[in-house]
Amino acid sequence: MSAFFDISKDIANDYLQSIVFLDDRALPKKTEKEDELAGHNLSQHAFDTFEVSKVFAKEKKICAVYNPLVDEDIENFIQISKKADVVILDWFIVLNDGESKSDRNDEEDDEEDDPRGKYTKRIIKELVNDPEFGNDSLKLVVVYTGEDIIEDISVDIYNEINSDATPFALLKEECRVQSKNIKILIRCKAKADGEDTRFNQRPHLKDKVLLYDELPAFVLNEFTEMTSGLLSNFALLSLTTIRRNSHKILSLFSKDLDSAYLGHKALLPVQNESESLLIDLFSDTISDLLYNKEIAVKLQDDLIENWIISNINNERLYQANKFFQRTPEFISLLLKSTIENVEERITTLITSTTLSKADKKKYVQNCTSLFLNSDKQDQNELINIKFAILSQHKSLFLPQNIQPRLTLGTIIRSTKKPEQCLICIQQRCDSVRLDKNKPRKFLFLPLIVVGSDKFDIITPEGIKLKLQKKSFSLRTIQFECDNDEGVIKAEMSEDSKYIFKQIYVTEDDEQFEWLLDLKDLHSQRIVSNYASELSRVGIDQFEWLRMSSN
Repeated sequence: MSAFFDISKDIANDYLQSIVFLDDRALPKKTEKEDELAGHNLSQHAFDTFEVSKVFAKEKKICAVYNPLVDEDIENFIQISKKADVVILDWFIVLNDGESKSDRNDEEDDEEDDPRGKYTKRIIKELVNDPEFGNDSLKLVVVYTGEDIIEDISVDIYNEINSDATPFALLKEECRVQSKNIKILIRCKAKADGEDTRFNQRPHLKDKVLLYDELPAFVLNEFTEMTSGLLSNFALLSLTTIRRNSHKILSLFSKDLDSAYLGHKALLPVQNESESLLIDLFSDTISDLLYNKEIAVKLQDDLIENWIISNINNERLYQANKFFQRTPEFISLLLKSTIENVEERITTLITSTTLSKADKKKYVQNCTSLFLNSDKQDQNELINIKFAILSQHKSLFLPQNIQPRLTLGTIIRSTKKPEQCLICIQQRCDSVRLDKNKPRKFLFLPLIVVGSDKFDIITPEGIKLKLQKKSFSLRTIQFECDNDEGVIKAEMSEDSKYIFKQIYVTEDDEQFEWLLDLKDLHSQRIVSNYASELSRVGIDQFEWLRMSSN
C-alpha cells in the first residue's frame, strides 16, 4: 500500500461511522442454540453478534445487527441500510413461516422455494434502484455468507441487478460486482472449529474467507479503494467535519430565532421565498466552518506529493505534436513552480526549445492530460467536462419531483430548433412574485453550439456552447405564471423532459426544454459582461489619433 493510500485510509476511517448487518443466524455468544446448530452441521452459518459488535467497537464504529423474523423486518432493514455507510448481508435467510430455523436442512430445501439469496437480492436491488440512494450514490455492500459457492453468488447478484439503466461489471474470480459508485463483495464466513477445507480445490478463493476480527480492516480497505483521491478525500474530510460540528450548527440555528425568521417571512410579498434565505444561511455556515477548519489546506503539500508518487508513471507523452518524458519529478516541479506566467511555467519544464505562441497555448489547453498516464489519456476530455459541470452547474442534485424555475442563469433549448440554446439574463427579483395568469417578458441571450476549444458553457451531455453577447442578439420571450408561487415552472413532458411553455402558441409551436441552471456568480458575470457591452461608447474621431491610442 502506498503512503497516499494510507493517508486516504485514515481519512476514510474518520468518516466511516455506521455498519449494519442482516443475518437470520445472529446469536449471542456461547448459547445452547449455537451448539444445536453445530449439531445440524450448520455452524458455518452461525453469526456471533457479540464478537462482531466488539471488533467494530474497538475501531470506534457503530455496529447494528438485525435478525429478521418476518417480511416486515426486511422492509424496515432496507430503509435502515440506505442510511448506513456500509451494509453487510447474509445470503441464506429464512424467515418465520412455521418452520424453525434450527430444524431446516440444507439438503432438503425445495429448489423452487429455496430461500438462498431471495431477500439479499431484494435488498441489494432496492439499494441500487432507489432514486435517492441508488447507483449515483457511493455504497459498499458485503455479502458475508456461510455458503461456499461465492462465485456463483456473484453471478446471481450480477444477473439480478445489471441493466442498461444501471450497468454493473462482474469480476467472478474476485467475487465482486461493481458499478462506478457501488461495490458488492461476496465473502465467506470462517468455520467455527477453525478447520476449513472448503476451498482446498479452489485455492484462489481461500483469501475470500474472513474471520470476525478481520471484518473492520477489510471494510476500511475496500471503502478506501473507492475514495482514495484528492477530491474524494476533500469531500470525506468536509463531511466528517460537518458531522463532528453538527451540534454547533444546530445551536446556531436555534429555536430561539424562530420569531425572527417568521417576522422575516411575514414581511415578504411572497412568503415562500423565506426558504431561500434559510438555504443561503445554512450553506454560508457550512462554508465558514470548512474555511475555519482549513479543510482545503489539508489537501496540500504532503498529500499531493504522495498522490504524485502513487499515480504518476515515468513515461513518454505526446503533447503539442511532440513527445516528451513525463516523470513524477516533472509533475512535482510543475505544482511547486513560482513562475506566474502559466505558459512559461509549463513549457520551460517540458523543453528548452523556444516554442511558438500557438504551441505554448496547446500545452496550456492540454494541462489536465499531463496528470494522466498513457492508458487514460483518452479520458482527458471527459474528465475536463465532468469537472467543468461540477464547477459551473447549479443544478447538480435536481430530483425528478422538483420542477425547474425560470430565472437568471437558466439555460433552455428550443424544441423547434434543437441547435438553438438560450440563457436567461432576467434578474432574480424580476423572475419572482409574478402575478398569476399575467404575461411576463423574459430576457435571453443566444448560445450557439461550437465544436472548438473556445466555448463558455458545457451541457450535461458535453455539448459546448458559445455566448452571443452583442446587444442586437438579445431575445425576449413571453411566459405566464400559472401557480400561486409567483414563478415560471417547467412541466414534465411525455418523454420525461422539462418544458417551459410560452403563451399564445400551440403545442406544435416553439417551446423550450430546460437544460441546466448555472451557479449564481457565473450567471451574474454574464449579465455584467453584457451590460459592459451595452455601455460601449462609439465616436467618430480622427483616424490617426484612434490608431495611435491602440
